Amino acid sequence: MFWSLLQPYLPYITVGAGVLSIICLIIAIVALASSRRMKRRLSQWKDIASTSDLEDVFLSTKQAVKSIQEQMSDVEMALAQMHEALQRKVSTPVMQRYNAFAEVGSDLSYSVAFLDDVGDGVVLTSIYGRDDSVTYGKPVVHGDSEYLLTAEEQKVIESVMQHEASDKVKVKSL
Repeated sequence: MFWSLLQPYLPYITVGAGVLSIICLIIAIVALASSRRMKRRLSQWKDIASTSDLEDVFLSTKQAVKSIQEQMSDVEMALAQMHEALQRKVSTPVMQRYNAFAEVGSDLSYSVAFLDDVGDGVVLTSIYGRDDSVTYGKPVVHGDSEYLLTAEEQKVIESVMQHEASDKVKVKSL
């Protein structure tokens, strides 16, 4: 009797069951894909630390950041020391050649300034003459010397202090 009541509706029930099974199949596929994504994420977390405990992962990450910050602080301090030491090293020397005496036919005399960024160092001058050649070295402190400076010496000192060597010969230090 029950079957006789359902018989006229049997095609509808079959179609409904088919649609319901297709919907269940789609839900199962979506659940499977979601499960794979979750497994992938879990394996990434496990790669971060050997344990799956999030507190341990957080603590190890926090310690790693603190270690990197300490290293960064050390590097910044070393860089500041190097910058300070570099200011006390000789900048690019500037050389100017000139003719010290009219009877000598060439620019065989020269002045070279070896100064640091503060303006301390030495200026060397070589005066070439027909009979002899003389070399002078004069200490320079803050761009000036206690010894009398020639115009050429003052020029090379100013060029080094202004970091320019436009028409002068630049000599790069090693």
